[in-house]
Amino acid sequence: MKFDKEYLTAIEERIFSEGVRQKEAGRKVVGIYCAFTPSEIISAAGAIPVALCAGSQKPIQDAEKHLPRNLCPLIKSSYGFALTDTCPYFHYTDYIFADATCDGKKKMFEILGRLRPLHTLQLPQTSATEESFRYWLNELKIIRSLMEEITGESVTDDRLHEQIKLYNLCREATQELLELNTGEYPLIFGKEIDFITGAGGFNCDIPSRIRDIKDAAAIIKKRKSDSSFIDSVKGKPRILITGCPTTNKKLLDIIEDSDGVVVAMENCGGIKTIGLRVDENSDPLEALARRYLNVPCSCMTPNMARLELIGKLINDYRIDGVVELTWQACHTYNVEAFNVREYVTGEHKKPYIQIETDYSENDIQQIKVRIQAFLELMGG
Repeated sequence: MKFDKEYLTAIEERIFSEGVRQKEAGRKVVGIYCAFTPSEIISAAGAIPVALCAGSQKPIQDAEKHLPRNLCPLIKSSYGFALTDTCPYFHYTDYIFADATCDGKKKMFEILGRLRPLHTLQLPQTSATEESFRYWLNELKIIRSLMEEITGESVTDDRLHEQIKLYNLCREATQELLELNTGEYPLIFGKEIDFITGAGGFNCDIPSRIRDIKDAAAIIKKRKSDSSFIDSVKGKPRILITGCPTTNKKLLDIIEDSDGVVVAMENCGGIKTIGLRVDENSDPLEALARRYLNVPCSCMTPNMARLELIGKLINDYRIDGVVELTWQACHTYNVEAFNVREYVTGEHKKPYIQIETDYSENDIQQIKVRIQAFLELMGG
């Protein structure tokens, strides 16, 4: 069996079909837009969490009938799919947990609330204080109460403990798979990493998802003894992608089509969140609050944990160069890029480039020229 597009598509289709079946059997589906949303609470209530951040240019024209053109493409694409009812995952949602990680999303969600009932998570501005933790803990108590209302199920501590253990096992299996790229030769391409970390779809069966990840790891490990595969990656620059989520695959495709290999991804959905575990031996709601508040997103200030993580990834994954992805109008990541550039080039003496773009194909050739020149610096 090959770990190829056909294999991955079959997994995606199976997960989607099972999610629809369970929805039609009566399970509630809850959409989420952010890594700060605790899926464990949703699952503990018997509902199905599904990620809804969109990466296509297609619905943006419709979204711009309601939203300004100079807005982040992730926000416009996500809203456009909801507005046109062309996202199959949004179509099946009963409720939405939104987030206040940036002003653009926060205001978009006010309009999205006309299409679905939703609650906007009120996130603290910093994770560095005990007051922030208490504030966030109270928000998680609200989420638990809302989920009990939505499903009619009681979200007990025992149920939370059960889901915490399952999600931790899923993160552990995913991290073990991604760490196959820490060896002398990378075994997974960035496009495959992106699928593995972002292909949850309907999270209706976490044990099955864990099996899928472990099966994928077993197949990928065989590449170690495949001389033709090793020759295909040998000597290619090893790239770390950081910054905004890779919801649109334009930059990933350009890097790997230009003979770079994306061996690690720090951004949302990547190691930034996968590497964080929930304490299984303390009060479950408090443990969830601490874990999710520690996500090193640029919406937090200060955000030194992100730099520390980038440094660890540079060392562990033998990174040759760092590419920062910034979606247009994402002000927090765009400003924080200054600190990242300074840290990567100063502390680690590694080449760094920031790519600011949107979901359109208008600048593909320009980005190709910049990426190819960047890779040539590393002998690519």
